[in-house]
Amino acid sequence: MTLLQVHCFPFKHNLEICDELIEDLRKAITNDKYLEQSEIEEKIDALCKWLCTTPKKSFYRLDRFTDYYTNDLDNLYKALKQDGKPDPSIHFLPDLPNGIVAVDSWDCSVSLDLKIYPDEIIVDAICGAAVLRGSHIYAPGVIGMPNGRVCVHRILYVIKSIIKESCNQIYLIIGLSINTKVSVFADVAGQCKKGLIKPYANSNKIYLGNGILRQTRKELFCKAARNPRGIAIIMTDVISRIPQLNVNNESLRPHALLQNLPSIVCSLVLNPQPGETILDMCAAPGNKTTHISLLMKGQGTIIALEKNSGKVKRFKEKCNEKNIKIFCCDATKAVIEREHSFIHTDGPPFEENYFDRILLDTPCSALGQRPQLYNTITPAQLHSYVPLQRNLFSTAVRLLKLKGTLVYSTCTITIAENEGIIAWALKQFPKLQLQSVKDRIKTDKYGTPGYVIDGLTNENAKKVCRFGPESDSIGFFIACLKKCS
Repeated sequence: MTLLQVHCFPFKHNLEICDELIEDLRKAITNDKYLEQSEIEEKIDALCKWLCTTPKKSFYRLDRFTDYYTNDLDNLYKALKQDGKPDPSIHFLPDLPNGIVAVDSWDCSVSLDLKIYPDEIIVDAICGAAVLRGSHIYAPGVIGMPNGRVCVHRILYVIKSIIKESCNQIYLIIGLSINTKVSVFADVAGQCKKGLIKPYANSNKIYLGNGILRQTRKELFCKAARNPRGIAIIMTDVISRIPQLNVNNESLRPHALLQNLPSIVCSLVLNPQPGETILDMCAAPGNKTTHISLLMKGQGTIIALEKNSGKVKRFKEKCNEKNIKIFCCDATKAVIEREHSFIHTDGPPFEENYFDRILLDTPCSALGQRPQLYNTITPAQLHSYVPLQRNLFSTAVRLLKLKGTLVYSTCTITIAENEGIIAWALKQFPKLQLQSVKDRIKTDKYGTPGYVIDGLTNENAKKVCRFGPESDSIGFFIACLKKCS
């Protein structure tokens, strides 16, 4: 059995979310009038189809304090080289600085093994999306795995007598063995029970591709395996046709990092300078923070705040940059209130007008992530983000120095969380002036202008940057503002 190379899954979500997206688009203005219902429905249809597909390129950031990336590029090439497949297509993005590399997906001329094997593995939707982006399967993502079968011919007569059956074939049930070729499916309805043995007969499973088993059922599901870790399945062929990194790619680390292109652009728009004091308000997992350090050549101070203690721990474990100071802190409380006495230290809370530049990559509805196999967000959850974003934004403005730069970003596609926040901010804080994102990165090849809405003129909408169905990336939004006197 083979499958089509081009995949597009239905956008599975709470039914009310499409209604919310329709209402959200009613705020958009084109040619001095609001969008017609037919235009809104057309945009929603294109958006949902786009969200269910995988970007055709992967992007890596080469992390060196130099413009010479030959060794890092060679290591990336080796890490992506796969037996039996052509050389990977890797190229620099000439319009962006600092060693940004694109890796193309395999085109249709490359033959992939996409037949479905008898042994099926079930993974959760989040793991499934990661697989389609080029990841191998890690133990926590595995939900279901069958036992294997071994056919034993001509069983001894005594065994036949015991089971009272005259047969020439008996199947002994054993666990799947290491290095078994398996087919991988994603459970996009969240209905598969952890540890499932029997075949998952559900129409809401999606075939992802094939791989090689590296962990057994016992390692993944027995009582002793409370927190299984490591690679459970090495993916060899995936329907998205994205090349996977070789498992033994230690030479690639820490000098090449897989990162979404808009996230890379975000730090470039911030444009941090050596010697400055920078705040990353919602920093985990820390990829933008380390990029900021790279752009500063390790000179200056970066304060990274994160509310979640588990994320802070993981961030500290992988962060080697000496100029990054990481704190577990609710960023809405990062500014000193005047009624509180305070002995100044190098950690939060901070005085007003303290930072040269601030990155506010805010918590959001994450409706821009691709591919989205299953999204459980509810309307109530969706509506909860705007008040939080406004609160964080207000704190950022207080912490920013005069003439300082604030970059606001999200990985979502709603107007309310993007253009709506900027329109509110320009009205709320008269000292803020919107800067052109495209002027700051000196190219207009990435992203599109934002939507014109009430409070955001056509001129200002052109200054923000929106990554949507016109872009081969995740959904994303970037705005840059300057605090003037």
